[in-house]
This record gives sequence, C-alpha cells and structure tokens, in this order.
Amino acid sequence: MATRQPFTSSDTADEAVRATCDDASTCKRFATSKGYWKDPYIQYFVRQSGERKAPEISRGYYARVHGVNRLLDGFLRKTTCNCQVINLGAGLDTTFWRLKEANLLPKKYFEVDFSVIVARKLHNIKTKPPLSNPIVATHSTDLLLMDGHSLDSDRYCIIGADLRDLPALEEKLKKCHLDTKLPTLFVSECVLVYMTLEQSSSLVKWVADTFDTAMFINYEQVNMADRFGQIMIENLQRRQCNLAGVEVCRSLESQKDRFLLAGWEKADALDMMTVYNILPQDDVGRIEQLEFLDERELLQQLLQHYCICWATKDKLSLVTLCTFSFISACVCGLVSQSRSLAFASMSVNESKADLYDMSTLSIAELEKEPAHPKASVFERYIQTCAAEVIGSALFIFVGCSSVIENVEGTGRLQPALAHGLALAIVIVVLGEISGGHFNPAVTLSVYLVGGLNFVLLAPYIVAQLCGGMLGAALAKAISTEETYMNASGGAFKAVQSSGQIGRAIVAETLMTVFLTLVVSMGAVNEKSRSHLAPLCIGLTVAADIFVGGSVSGACMNPARAFGPAVVANYWSYHWIYWVGPLAGALITALFVRLLLGDRKIRILLK
Repeated sequence: MATRQPFTSSDTADEAVRATCDDASTCKRFATSKGYWKDPYIQYFVRQSGERKAPEISRGYYARVHGVNRLLDGFLRKTTCNCQVINLGAGLDTTFWRLKEANLLPKKYFEVDFSVIVARKLHNIKTKPPLSNPIVATHSTDLLLMDGHSLDSDRYCIIGADLRDLPALEEKLKKCHLDTKLPTLFVSECVLVYMTLEQSSSLVKWVADTFDTAMFINYEQVNMADRFGQIMIENLQRRQCNLAGVEVCRSLESQKDRFLLAGWEKADALDMMTVYNILPQDDVGRIEQLEFLDERELLQQLLQHYCICWATKDKLSLVTLCTFSFISACVCGLVSQSRSLAFASMSVNESKADLYDMSTLSIAELEKEPAHPKASVFERYIQTCAAEVIGSALFIFVGCSSVIENVEGTGRLQPALAHGLALAIVIVVLGEISGGHFNPAVTLSVYLVGGLNFVLLAPYIVAQLCGGMLGAALAKAISTEETYMNASGGAFKAVQSSGQIGRAIVAETLMTVFLTLVVSMGAVNEKSRSHLAPLCIGLTVAADIFVGGSVSGACMNPARAFGPAVVANYWSYHWIYWVGPLAGALITALFVRLLLGDRKIRILLK
C-alpha cells in the first residue's frame, strides 16, 4: 500500500501494490456507508462505489480501524499529545482529521507514501475545504509550504518518499521539522509485508536507533504458513502482487521477533480475531446486526490471518499502553469458549481466503480449501467424549451433593445456585473441546438444529450417562450414610404418586424447552449467538429449579436423573425424566428450524 516491491520487481507488480491503496479506501468507504463506524472525511477522497462488499470484509476493516485507533489514541493520551505520529503508507487515510475533530492532535502528524498517491491526496486537500480548512486552522501563518508531492504545515505534513531509501526519507522528514527527541508513534498498515525482510528490518531498526522514545504499530498478515495463508498468497500473485516479506508473517512470534531483533525493548501481537473479541461487545453486537453473515467461519479464518503487532522503545513507560494482552488474558478466553459452544464437535468446514485490502477479489471467486489441517481422530472423537464425561461428572457431582447436603431452611436456593454455577463453569472450561453439552436433551436439540455431527450423537449421550454415574458416585463418596439415604443420593423424588405424573411431564417439557432454546439460540444460531451463552445457560437452569423444583424436581437432564438413580438404586418414576426433557428438545428443534433460526438453520421461508 505504501511501499514498492524490491528493486528487481516489475513495474506491473509495483503498480499492483500501489493499487491496494484504492482497494482499502473503497472498502472503508463502503463500510462507513453501512454504518460500521463514522468517518465524515473519507467521502472527500473516495467516491461511493456501486459494488457491494462482503460482510466479512467490512467486519475485518471494523476490527482493523478500531484496533489501531485504540493504540493510537492511547499513545496520544499517555503523552498528552506532546508527541509526533508518522503514518507510513498512509494512502487516503483520514486519521489526521479525526484527531483534529476529537481534539487529540499530536504536535505534528506526518504521512508518507508513494509520490503518485501523495499527489492525488494533495489535489483532494486543495480542492475540498472540509479537508483543507482544518490544516489551515492549525497553521500559524498564511503561507503553506506545498509542491506537487509534499505539504508542510505546523501540525500536518505529507511527503512522497520511498521507504526503502532511508537516508532520503530521513532527510525529507527533517526538512519538515521532525524532532527525534519527541515521543514518536509510527503506524504502518499492510506496508512492511511488501518489503523484503532486510528492507523492513532496516526500517524498524532505523526507528529504534533514531528516536529516544518510540512506539511502532504494525497491522498485517499472520499465520501465513498454513494452507489458508497459501491461498491468500496465491490470490495476490494472480494479480502480480507479491508479498516480499511474507516470511515474517509465519506467526505472532515471528512478527514480534522482527522488532526485538532490531533493538526494540518490548513487542507484543494479537491476531484480529482476538482484537475483535476484545473490542466493546455492545458496539460489536450493533455492527453484527447491520448485515447478515452467511459464514462466520470465514470471518474467523480471515481475522486469524491478520494481526496487530506493537513495539516500544521506552523512556516514558509507554508499555503500559499495551493493554491488549492483559485484556485478552482476562476476557478472550471466556469469549472464545462461549462463542464456540456447541460447535467444537462439528466437522471442519471448507473455507475461502482473501485479503481485506484486495477487495477487488469477490467472495465468489475464492477457492474452497481447508482452513486448518483436519482434527485427528483423537481430537474429534476421544477427546470430545472425554470432555463430556468429565464435564457431566463434575456438574452432576455438584448437583447431587447440593441436594444431599442441602442446609435446612435454604429450600431450593442452594440446589439452584449449585446447579447453575457448576454448569456455567464447566461449559466455559470444556466447551471449546466438546461444545459443552453435558445433557442428552441438549445434545439432541443441538444435533437437530445442525450444530452436531450425527456420528457424535450416540457417543455424546453415552459419555454423559457415564459421567452422570461417576458424578453420583463421587457425591456418595463424600456424604454420610444418613444424609445420603435421606436424599436418595440426589435422585429425583418429587413425584410420589400417579396423580402427579401429568404435571411433572409438562413441567419437565417446558423447562427443557426453555433450557434448550437458550442453548440453540444463544450458542448455535448465527444471528443470535452471544458470548454470554454459558452464563445464560447456567442462569436458566437455576431459574427452572426455582420455578419447577417442587413440581418435578426440575431435572431437564436425563443424565442428571440416570446417574443417582443407578448409584442409589432409586427408579421411582424415573422414566419421566427421559420423556419430558427429550420432548422439550424436539419442541425446541421445531421452533428453531421453522421459525427462529437464521437462514442456515431454517428449513422454510428462507
């Protein structure tokens, strides 16, 4: 976008790299027109295109823009704007005008790009008052230093330069009053990857050697050694656009190493899927309602192949800005677990690859290829079933123990909280492996709405029943004989006569509909999926126990009934806890398949 291919590259390849400036700007223009974020200035650089961009592309740019801006704005606030910002390969970027409007302008904002791109941008600035007025307003004299390939004012400077020619670049920046003693932030987005490793390393080393206090934010590709990454490279090569520095894009570690080996003190990196999950989820939820997304898996694969890497050379403790890694450690584990609930057991889908800044490549053109190597037999079958055994055992152990050891006077409060909290916890901990079902009724409903491979249906149910017996046995092991017998080992004994059967079956059916509907809509259905699914599922179980505990015992889970029935040998009206929950699962599947599901799930009126 801002740099050319190596000196041996052809003019055609050189032009293809420059063309990525238009690709990126067009994508941003489309995304802002759809309401992903506000940018009132981009309209003065880019005309609205009639070509529709895929939702995956717009969401990718949303994550890119907001991720970079969070670090940029944090740097400005940390330095109280007593700093410089140098945007390498700025293209038609509008950050200067955004910062001016937000009263966050640094002492000086520099932009560097190809001379031909700079000339185009200068023409727009000169002919569009909404662009030129903020520059004039921040300039102290009536005279602006401007020629065909540069502009220098008190607060804004744009120059045409080749990033490979460091002496010439440094000379031009110093002519525009660059101050190497000021804290300086460098920003590059899909720039270094078009340079050879030697060239990009020289650039980042020059920055580290020249500036006392500096930060570098770099957005570009990552994980490019896998098959999905190879497809991305091949798609670009067909357009004579080669990624000369792609060897640095093998992993997050290789991205960080480029800076650390060049003399930077600290470096960190996150893939864009992680960044997307860290961003304020209220706003993420808003933009996810703007356009229907057919393939969330494609979005995940795209975001996992881009990253933000940032490095610091630090005399002002700027490393405290780098809060992404801290936030991700606290938040993203839960987010990724819950978003994958009920999907970990699905087969690996074939996917498609593209670059965000190569928007001229339509989604329809992309080849279908496996995004990652297929999971092994162990991971697909043995590990997932083991997770269901362990999760069911832990959940039912806590559930049975809460009934056996129920303190007098607490009523249904203790069992309700114990069941709900235990279930939410095991879903978060094990959901990434198996999908976090731990309930035959949930497994049946998830299978019926398309969230589980048929091959795993029976093994999951068997695993859950085994886990139920193990959990009930563990509860017996820690209980006294008297308390265990008084509670029938945590088995369900709310129904004591045939006159109660009808009410109990209806209660179990309705409560299971509530539970499985929360699972199906909160964790499986694309349109309504929520990262709060584990919490909501646990709260649903607790609420059902409060409401239906005295009617049927509020089981909703054949494995929860089966385990203590076997261990305590208590089978009175046990069949109710199979009929009710399984009927509830079937009803939920009908609701979701016929009425509530998204286009991928609904079988009618698509």
